[in-house]
This record gives sequence, C-alpha cells and structure tokens, in this order.
Amino acid sequence: MARPVARSVWVFCCVLVCPPRSASADPPQDDPASHAGSSRRLSEVLVTASRAPGSPLNADEFPGNATVITSEMLAASGAASLPEYLGRFEGVTSLDTHGFGLGSDGSVNLRGVINSSRTGALVLVDGVRMNRPTGDEVHWQSIPLHQIERIEIIRGGGGIGYGEGALSGVINIITKKGGERPLETEQRLEWGSFGQRMFATAARGAQGPLTYGATFTRRDVSGYRESTNSRTTTVTSHLGLDVLPELRVEANVLHSEDTSSFAGGITPEASQARRRQRGSFPGFFDDETTQVSLDTRLADVAGIALGANAFWRLRESDSVTSDSRFAIITPSQGLTLRASHEAERPGVRHQFTTSIDLLDEKSSVGTRGSPRFDESNRASYGLWAEETLRLLDRVTATAGLRYDKARFAEDISFPVFIGTLRFQGLSPMVGLSVDVAEPLTVYGRYARPFKAPNVDDFSAVVTDFVGNINLQPQQADDYEVGLRASEARLGKAAVAWFYNRIDDEILFNASAFQNQNMDTERLGVETSLEPRLPIPGLSARLAYTFLDAKFRKGPFRGKTIPSVPEHRLTTSLSYEPVPRLFLALDWELIQDFFRINDFNNRLPGDNYGVLDLGVRLAYDWGSVYLKIQNATNEEYTSFQSSNGTVISTGENPSPPRSFLIGLTVQF
Repeated sequence: MARPVARSVWVFCCVLVCPPRSASADPPQDDPASHAGSSRRLSEVLVTASRAPGSPLNADEFPGNATVITSEMLAASGAASLPEYLGRFEGVTSLDTHGFGLGSDGSVNLRGVINSSRTGALVLVDGVRMNRPTGDEVHWQSIPLHQIERIEIIRGGGGIGYGEGALSGVINIITKKGGERPLETEQRLEWGSFGQRMFATAARGAQGPLTYGATFTRRDVSGYRESTNSRTTTVTSHLGLDVLPELRVEANVLHSEDTSSFAGGITPEASQARRRQRGSFPGFFDDETTQVSLDTRLADVAGIALGANAFWRLRESDSVTSDSRFAIITPSQGLTLRASHEAERPGVRHQFTTSIDLLDEKSSVGTRGSPRFDESNRASYGLWAEETLRLLDRVTATAGLRYDKARFAEDISFPVFIGTLRFQGLSPMVGLSVDVAEPLTVYGRYARPFKAPNVDDFSAVVTDFVGNINLQPQQADDYEVGLRASEARLGKAAVAWFYNRIDDEILFNASAFQNQNMDTERLGVETSLEPRLPIPGLSARLAYTFLDAKFRKGPFRGKTIPSVPEHRLTTSLSYEPVPRLFLALDWELIQDFFRINDFNNRLPGDNYGVLDLGVRLAYDWGSVYLKIQNATNEEYTSFQSSNGTVISTGENPSPPRSFLIGLTVQF
C-alpha cells in the first residue's frame, strides 16, 4: 500500500512542525564534540553498566560482550545498510532472506539464534520495540544508516532489562537529534550498479531549550535479478524541549513506505546456469508504517532519575506470491516507565533501576476484499528491577530480575482456534566484572531470557503449512565468561565464551510443515582484535566467531542447527596514506553450515568469502566515496535453503561485483 512519493513529501513537510538529539551520551572514551546536540545537555548523566533513563551502556563495565558503535564509525564504514554493517561484528549473522541483495532488506541474528527471516534479538530504536508482532522480523530498510547516532549490541541474555524477547541479545539504536547550531543540514546522494539510487536530506538544530530536526530518505534498487526491485521512502521528525533544567520531553515521528518485488529462490543448478533468472515463487511486498513516540526524562533530582516512553504504531502490508495473497494490519501501542536511584560514596557507586513495560498489539491477517480477517490480540506487561554496584572503581556487580506475562486473544482459522492463550516467564540475571589490572578486565554472567510465541509462530497463512496452536514459550539459560584488554600502545582485544541452552525454541520443521518446540544448545567463542599498528594511518579490526549449535533432545538430537555457521571471520582495514584520503577493505569468510530446514544434516551449505573495497575523501563540508561490493566477483549466497530433504527452490544468489558512488554535504 505504498503511496506515491508526493504523499511522502507531504508527510515530510507536515512533520517539520513536530520535527530525530540523542537519548544518551557516549562513554568518556568518545569525543563529546562529535555527538551534536547530545553532549551539551546530557554530559552530566552518570554512565554505568545499567539501563538508567537516558544513560548509555558502558561496555567497559558491562559483564558481557557488548559493542558500542558511533556515528563516526558508521560514516567511515562505507556500508549501505544496517544488516551489512552489523554483520561485520563477532556473533552477528546477516542473511539476504528475500534475495534483493545490494544492502536491501534482510535479517540480522545474534549468536546463531536463526529462524529464517526472523530476528532472535530484541531491536529498539529510541526506546521503541521494532520487532513486528506477527513474525518478529525487523524492517531494516526503514532505519537509514546515516540517521543513526549510536548502536549498542548486547549479546546473550545481558539485555533482558530492555524488554521481553531478548532471547539472543539486544540491538539498541539511537538516532541523531538536534544540533549545536540553530540550523545544520546534511544532503546525501548515492548512485550505483543495478539501479542503486539514494537521496537523503536532513535538517537539525537547537535554539535555547529546544531541539528539532527532520529527515527524508528515498532509496531505489532495480535489482540484479529478473523481477526484482525495491523502493523505500522514510521520513522522520523530532522535537525536544527542556521544560525544566532537569525535565526533558521529546516527540519523534517515523513514516516509512516500501514496495519490493522479489524473484524467489532457485536451485543451485539454475543458479550456475544463469544467476539472474527468477524462481518459481516470485512476488512482492507492499509495506507502510507510521509511528509516533513520546519520551520524557526527569534526571538527577536527589539522585533519582525518571523516564517514560510511549508509542503508537500502525503497520499495513500486503504480500503476493504465486500460491498466497494476504494482508496484515497491526496497530500497536506501548508504554515503558523507568526509574533509577544512584549515589556515590568513597569507593562505592550504587544504582538501582526498575521499569514497567506495557504492550498492546492487534494483528489482523487475511485477504483484501474477503469477508473476514483472522485476528490475534496481545496484551502483555513486564516488570524489571536491577541493582548495580561499582566497588573501588574496579569491581562491578549486577543482579536483576524480570517477570513477563502475555495474554493472546485469538480468532484464527490457520488452524481454527477461538480462545485465549497465556504465557509467563521469570528472568533472573547476575553478573560480575573485575578490572584485574589497568588494561585487563574479566567478567562472568548468567541470565535466563524469555520469549513468548507470536501469531506467525502458531499459525500457517501459507498454503500447505500446518499451524501449531500448542507451542510453548521459549526460555534460555545463558552463561558467559570473558575478558577484554585495552592498552594505548598495543590496542584492544576481547574474548568471550558462552553457552546458550534454550528450552522449547521455536523452529520451522520442514518435514512436518509446521513450527515446533525444540530443545537446543549453542556453545561458542567470540574474539575481536584491534591492534595498534606501527604504520601511521593504518588501523585494523579482526573478529572471529566459533559456534557449535546442536539439538539437545528429540528426533534430531545431536544434529547441527541449520544455517548456523561454525566458523565466521571478518576483517576490516582502514588506511589514510595522505590526509583526508581513506582506503578501506572489508572481508567476510563463512564456513561449515547446513542449509535452512536441513535438520538431518544431509545438505551442507556452500562456504564463501566476500571482499568489499572502498575509497573516501573527507572534507570539512562532507565527503565523496566509492565502494566496490564483492570485488572478487564471488558467486555466493548468504541465504541457502532447502525443503528439509532436497535442495529445491531455496537459493537467493547474491550480486556479482557492483559499484556505489556517494556524496555527502554538510553545513
């Protein structure tokens, strides 16, 4: 139901009156001057390992493997989309589930919790849950990369305080808001192979206690395969006001329209003959999302900080393939109330944080023009409390407890069910982080995240699939120990060992044509290295993930969970041979995995390695850049599927070598 571009321009003009300043400040190691509109007002917020209202995550104290990504890192990366960039870090997997390629929509998963297009992690943008209530997937194209101020990747169960559903972790995104001057603008143009075109404009500023801003982004991809194209228009606006010196109110609006045609999967034989041909099940998605959120923070009044985040969202989408046609309408609304108390004495810093999450979501699924739509109505709440102690500026001890309860009122026909389903879970978390020596920190953590099923889990809207209304909620026991070291002369290094044991994980069993509960486990090691190199202007980052993902019980006991690579290595190099000129290299290697749906491990996937190159000229007024994607012309696919017994039409060939040229102007 995407409307013409004229409507998006109209929305863009309208929301200027409600025009995204960051809800958080960055840790001390970041340059405060680089975070426009946030350091001036939020620099006094105490940065801790806990989730206090308005405070960012401090990865140096957090008892787990967490990564903080700044806007400067994003700008220097040359990445075209969030899935592409996030896939460069340890423990993160990105799949081109729809076959668009070229930075278009895909899926992002943490620590091998993969179920086709879904996201096993909880994804937040400015405090608002972005996981769709029907299938848990995230529409990444509606979150333009250049609008992001900060990303926090929290792997494993350490992020359960952010909300229900953080089975494998949290991806917390904070957008740009406000500015240092009354008016700051940014224009961005991109053009590339296979019809890649992008135009973006942003205006932000601050005047006294007021911050404001609006952005417009339009991205088109014609596609490298037949019957593929993607068109996404996203409009955002922000308005923030310091009502009192300690009281801040912010309003944010997001409107996204997306139309994407996809070619459908093909067999490896067809791919070898002609990779650009369409498959047997082509179709298109038509998606429109409107979201309004209100964020209020009362900071540092007698050591107490309060926060409230409320949102309303309406998403409508249509999907048409050769064997199915259905529409989804999902109005959602939610409220999060947060409070924290912090105090500091000689040798001791304390922070107690608590929150209440309320969520009301309605999902209507059916065919346009049909006499009825099936409905799923979810009402849920979550209670969270956490205590964090920092002792002698060396030891951080954290303990928290979360309780979630969800009620589903169902009237569905796939299978036929009219009634109520109730799910609840208790989620404890304890962690300890110790600075053993000045450059070395060791930590350990246990957490038990909880995730309720959604309507797409226990329904079957696609022909020949079988619904399963008896699904149980997923609960994981997550253990992690690790160490990190940082030394100015040598660089940074980190190692994390984790064991994730999930009871009743929901996976699609292709042999039964339905989603089923299965007991699984994942044992893994994540490493990252950022050495201080002796060559001036040269920097590097290496990340390696080993993951052994198995079924613990049932008919597939001891088998490897499909689509989870055992070995994954990424390397990033950046070199500044002369001032303002930056050369970049990014390489990803994926090895040893089985195709999606292959629970019997009969169909090993094809290993692959992908190399991207980039050149960027940086100036005070902006930058000019060139990116070569898949520079070695590797014939590969990140999404390799099957029907469980043979390789049928389940492969989405990735694009060959392609080019992307861009220009950014700021003033």
